[in-house]
Amino acid sequence: MGVVITTEEESRGIDFYHDRMIIADKPQSTLDKAVSLLYREKFDIIIIGIDPGKYPGIAVLGNDKAISVHHVSVSEVCPLVKRIMREFNDKKILVRIGHGARLVRSRLINNLLDLGLCVEMVDETGTTPHLGKGVHGQVVSDIIAAINIARIQGKNVGKQFIEPSQGEVRVIQEHSRKHSNGRMTIPRMLARAVAKGEMTLDEAVERHTC
Repeated sequence: MGVVITTEEESRGIDFYHDRMIIADKPQSTLDKAVSLLYREKFDIIIIGIDPGKYPGIAVLGNDKAISVHHVSVSEVCPLVKRIMREFNDKKILVRIGHGARLVRSRLINNLLDLGLCVEMVDETGTTPHLGKGVHGQVVSDIIAAINIARIQGKNVGKQFIEPSQGEVRVIQEHSRKHSNGRMTIPRMLARAVAKGEMTLDEAVERHTC
């Protein structure tokens, strides 16, 4: 059998063909992966580039080519990376993440290290392109930045100590006010816990209203 195309859920029950398994995604992306696998393109290493932010751009590169790109919420990053790890379970995987969005970046680094991955921090200055005529949207910009970040050698990093600044805590308090349509603002203690990744904004709002 050349390639097995399956869903993420069903893949957990398959005990063979792991080196020929494709998790179904968008049709064209799935087809491209299947064709690449059939022709046995050899990847020395898989590099995941991440442009951190509220909705990080993510790019997966092999042989300096973009294999897939994504734009997800922060909470979806690690599940997505786990899926990529399953797809390329026989390859070395390196994660390169931009140095911006300090709190998000620090939380992501800690979570990715917990997955056993090697993580490099990259100076992302100049990685976000100017979008010319006819090209619009933050999604495109974030994805191109992620591709550029994946191509820049960074410095290996370890666990990050997360201590939000007063300004960062205030920003989360403002988000909570908008989140509740102006009805309430979470206290600094809960906002600090959100900033450190100890709870989500939804959980903080719910706790404050209980």
